[in-house]
Amino acid sequence: MQDAPNKKDDLYSITEIEKIQAEIARDLALADSIVITPTPITTPPPATTVYNSPYTAPVTPAPIAPISARSTPQVSWIKRLVLVCIICTLGTTSFGFAFGAAATWIRSRANDAPTAPLSGEASASLITSSRYAFEPLPDGTAATLADMISAAAASVVGIATINNDMSRQNGTGVIFAEEEERVFIVTNHYVVYGGQQVLVRFTRDVAVEAHPFAHDQEMDISVIFVYKADLASAGIHHVVLATFGDSSAMRMGDTVIALGNSRGEGISVTRGIISTEEQLIQIPSHVIGRTLDVYVIQTDASINDGDSGGPLINTRGEVIGIINANVSFVIFDTGAMAEGIGYSIASNTVQEMVYLLVNRLRPAIGITGTRISDAQAERWDIPRAGVYVSRVMANGAAEAAGVQDGDIITGFNGQPVIDMDQLRADISVLRPGDVVEVRILRNGNPLVLEMTLQPMIFDTF
Repeated sequence: MQDAPNKKDDLYSITEIEKIQAEIARDLALADSIVITPTPITTPPPATTVYNSPYTAPVTPAPIAPISARSTPQVSWIKRLVLVCIICTLGTTSFGFAFGAAATWIRSRANDAPTAPLSGEASASLITSSRYAFEPLPDGTAATLADMISAAAASVVGIATINNDMSRQNGTGVIFAEEEERVFIVTNHYVVYGGQQVLVRFTRDVAVEAHPFAHDQEMDISVIFVYKADLASAGIHHVVLATFGDSSAMRMGDTVIALGNSRGEGISVTRGIISTEEQLIQIPSHVIGRTLDVYVIQTDASINDGDSGGPLINTRGEVIGIINANVSFVIFDTGAMAEGIGYSIASNTVQEMVYLLVNRLRPAIGITGTRISDAQAERWDIPRAGVYVSRVMANGAAEAAGVQDGDIITGFNGQPVIDMDQLRADISVLRPGDVVEVRILRNGNPLVLEMTLQPMIFDTF
């Protein structure tokens, strides 16, 4: 009796194998037609541009020199289809994206920059910048993963934070925007928090002092800056601005690259995949003293001490997350990160946050506040609700309105204040310049103050 035909074998007939081989050859040919090349940005930028996020409509910023407009190139659906085909057919051994032209251009610009010794009053106009973008590549041209990493790594810097007790904290930062006099860098807030001095290392031999600009403790994000004049004096004449991508488009299994200042020994790279797509997790914050909700991306790329604040990039060189090594520590509470489980703050969250911070659109009232204690509630015979003002910051909105240390905020903008979480949420939906009514208790006596919100800016880390 003759055996029944094996349907499984029919699925892989000679004809089907030839089809697959033909498709692979076609995809390889298409892959060689894509490259990242730099788009130069002149300095200084036009006075009308601001740092824009695709997730927030452009708003005219409060008094600040305008930030160069973000340039996020759009890739056609054909190129996206090619990318899917390449990954499916070739795995991680070949990405098919030619970044060599970008890396070569960046190196050539650096070589062409002025090298003559500069005085301490070096002009910021000697600093140029670029941002890489997708462009067609002539047929027959190929590149490697190393070319892509070389182009993206030019926007990554090492950070060394010297604390008041002279201890040292290593971290990483990403250059993302510039204005006429300054270059802006995003990193994790805990990397620079409380620092007496923060140094940004652009090369192994060149470090420049950074200055605080603004931060958001909720998302563990800080924006710091360096003066272009300091860069020019140190011999740095060209900077590369990172290109951000859409973190929500990343899928489980997508290849990603982590760049960071591992153990403070310089920028290094590890590779992995997306283990879990963008998700909301809760982590305890020792700085704020409560649990935070944070959108993160999980990866199995190796994350080491010093990598925090560095970029997690996709295979197009786009930043899709800002690495946060601290998340693993606080989640697992083991004193060490779990093997193969690393986290980065999703780029969509980061982009929206830095847009608000850099353009001075994030409001603040300028206080340090805590929950009402049982003793305070009993002393003033009030419910255990409100915010106790432990410190009023100099030159802030609260000081201008007449708020004092020891006051208890019981109402804000027509709503009762329950705790600091709710107060922060009420502030975040407003804008600098908005005028609100603030109700307080001072020594048991109720007062009503008028407060004009100010941009969130800090003169200390």
